[in-house]
Amino acid sequence: MTDFWPLYRDIRDSFLDELTALPADAADTMVPMCPEWRVVDVVSHVCGLNADLVDGMRAGLGSEENTARQVAERADRTLAEVAAEWRGYGEPIEALYAEIPAMGAALVADLVMHVHDVQHALGLAIDPSGPGVDVAATRYVDVLKANVSERLGTEIDVNLTDAEPSADGSADVRLDATSYDFLRSIGTRRSRRQIEALDWTGDPTAVLDEAWQVYGDFPSEDVSA
Repeated sequence: MTDFWPLYRDIRDSFLDELTALPADAADTMVPMCPEWRVVDVVSHVCGLNADLVDGMRAGLGSEENTARQVAERADRTLAEVAAEWRGYGEPIEALYAEIPAMGAALVADLVMHVHDVQHALGLAIDPSGPGVDVAATRYVDVLKANVSERLGTEIDVNLTDAEPSADGSADVRLDATSYDFLRSIGTRRSRRQIEALDWTGDPTAVLDEAWQVYGDFPSEDVSA
């Protein structure tokens, strides 16, 4: 299994370097794709995931209750303080990556999603083929397939057009999309209209109604990134 720790560490460090180079008030910018969270709150969440893992939590890490607590526990801290805490979990998290390899792709996927959220909020350039995008997209393809199987009792093919072919054409519904477009769509960082406009084969209505929304509701307006 791939060792995802170096990738996660590099994305974390690049993200924090990008943020700390901005004016201090950027930390209080609201993040539209994470309603009610500021930039510093998003960083508090991804930091809090590390803290919870180090403390032994293995289930419910991404629940609404736990993400709210992760942010609340750091509400009085500056971005620099949260960043220092997050970096401080490096060694124990690296050890956990070795102990629980499947955790690696999940943490990378969550981090990449939120890096793009913050870059969108701050008007920073987003690299649609940047580090971790392919890993995150592949991770969420597996999540979507599991949701479709569990909730609809059927299958979906997803072909990431900038990766190795991953769909065999056996399903009634198929989506062809770049890793980045799929990632922003499956995270409900695109409106339903935008997702319906992707390259579908077959009728995706049931998938979008019952199995698509990994994170919250579809935005009511189209999203530009």
